[in-house]
Amino acid sequence: MRKIRKKPRKRLITRPFVRRVKKARKRHGLLSLLRPKRERGIKIKPKRARVIGIFSCKGGVGKTTTVANVGMALTKYLKKDVLVVDANLSAPNLGLHFGELDPKVTIHDALAGELPIEKTVMECHGLKVILGSIAFGEEVHLVDIRSILEPLKTKYKLILIDSAPGVGSEVVAAMKACDEIIIATNPEVPTVASTLKTFSAAERYKIPIVGVVVNKVSGEPFELPIKDVKKALGWPIIAVVPEDLKVREATAAGIPVVLYKHKSPAAVKFKELGETLLKHLTKS
Repeated sequence: MRKIRKKPRKRLITRPFVRRVKKARKRHGLLSLLRPKRERGIKIKPKRARVIGIFSCKGGVGKTTTVANVGMALTKYLKKDVLVVDANLSAPNLGLHFGELDPKVTIHDALAGELPIEKTVMECHGLKVILGSIAFGEEVHLVDIRSILEPLKTKYKLILIDSAPGVGSEVVAAMKACDEIIIATNPEVPTVASTLKTFSAAERYKIPIVGVVVNKVSGEPFELPIKDVKKALGWPIIAVVPEDLKVREATAAGIPVVLYKHKSPAAVKFKELGETLLKHLTKS
């Protein structure tokens, strides 16, 4: 019987085809290396304000003057993204530096629950501010300033807080609301000695300190030299502001001295402090 030979099956994939596929893979592999890779989506963080307060155990050292003028100076760079808040709830006077004796809305309205904190923001000389009521005469109870200011943190880049003197509950509430603080003092022995209590409070509540501002420096023999102030406090001094009659004139006029007499010695130093703070914000 004759055997019937089976025809060999045709190769569905020929050798030339395989070679072409390998070459294509090489080409595609090369192309994939040359083709720019997709970067992962960049998450844009929402605006989040840095909260910095000016503190001192001693009253009359120029905390409010510093806040008003540094805030005013920073509008040159941050425009409407800087907010100044009067957190001296028992004896607010930040408004006096802006000529506001009886503000229409105040932080006390927010504390009483009569207005949301966003509705208490005013504008003075181009600077966004939240002022206090000078007429407020009630006892200040424990308040959570940090929570009160929370809705504002997405609306500004920097919030500057003016605080009451001392280290009482009102001051502690303001300090806890801050990411960092600046400590103000004068070059006099009693003031420097009192200022040490502010450092202790900051250490107790673990609040970082940016540095020290020495105000009202007149160079009198009874004043401590700046190097001795630095040695006594053990912290960098970021500004030395001279005693300047133009500051008093500006306060009486209700205009921060950086606007009232922008070339006066104190105004120049406040503007320099603003620039120092801006650089600090940029680094952090």
